[in-house]
Amino acid sequence: MRTRQAGVWLLAAILTSFAQAVEAQTPISESAYVTGGTFVDVKRFSGDPTESRLDGTATGATVAVGTSIGSRWDLQLGLDVTGFSRTQRPRNVTFQRETITLTSVAENQVLSVATLLRFRSAAHGRLRLGYLGGLSFVRLHRRFHTDAPDGTPAGLIPRPDERVDYSAAPTVGIDARIAVTEHLSVIPGIHACVFRFADESGLLVRPRVGIRWAF
Repeated sequence: MRTRQAGVWLLAAILTSFAQAVEAQTPISESAYVTGGTFVDVKRFSGDPTESRLDGTATGATVAVGTSIGSRWDLQLGLDVTGFSRTQRPRNVTFQRETITLTSVAENQVLSVATLLRFRSAAHGRLRLGYLGGLSFVRLHRRFHTDAPDGTPAGLIPRPDERVDYSAAPTVGIDARIAVTEHLSVIPGIHACVFRFADESGLLVRPRVGIRWAF
């Protein structure tokens, strides 16, 4: 019994010391902010990577607004806009003893709007890490067509196809707030989300860097 009581008192003392240490940390004053920056969109779709026509990379621009909802928490809404990535696959067909090279072209663009909650760690000098989680709403735009030499019979060329799909995608990320002045910060980071459409699923990884202005 005495051993159990001693263990309880020891645990209480540890928890009390931990709580006092947390309270003793002075949080950085942050309120509303706006962030603008750029990122690289790395797209990996399901299936054999050697056969996928949609895998690729593209550069993009991002803008986000957010506000502090506590000493350690932010709520952020962000928009990521990218260009189209493009893949080409040549294939040969034979028509009347003549070999014709057709090139299948696939282009895709992924736009997203993300609502994220950020937990901010304790500051270390001018550096403060943030851990993000939330949900992104993803728009996938796909375009398919075939390039063929002049004079190729129309019956050998597949018809162009274009599709637009939408999906909700769980999103996580990490970033670092590097203070330059009281209001201006540099924000490097990385976001990742997993998406699923009716006929495709995959992963987006977006390393990024931005400039934040806090009000």
